[in-house]
Amino acid sequence: MGRTVPSFRMALEGEIASWREFRGSLRSIGSREDLDSMFDQARTNCMAAGNAVRPVVFEGMFMAIAFSHEKRLVNLAKGIEELRLEMNPDKQ
Repeated sequence: MGRTVPSFRMALEGEIASWREFRGSLRSIGSREDLDSMFDQARTNCMAAGNAVRPVVFEGMFMAIAFSHEKRLVNLAKGIEELRLEMNPDKQ
């Protein structure tokens, strides 16, 4: 007996494929690589997005990307703060 609902991973890949024309319209290779990186972040957090059980795949995809960006921003902020403390140890 087959599944009637595709797995989130399969639905995510379909959503990513639907952005092919957008990706193709990006002028620089770097921009395409950045978009591909965002899609990879969605794939990395695919299990969490699938467990959220949202009816619109893009919602889970967007949240996975936003979550990944938030983690990166927090790590960057911590790194900047550590550098600031190293440069000015008397201002702790």
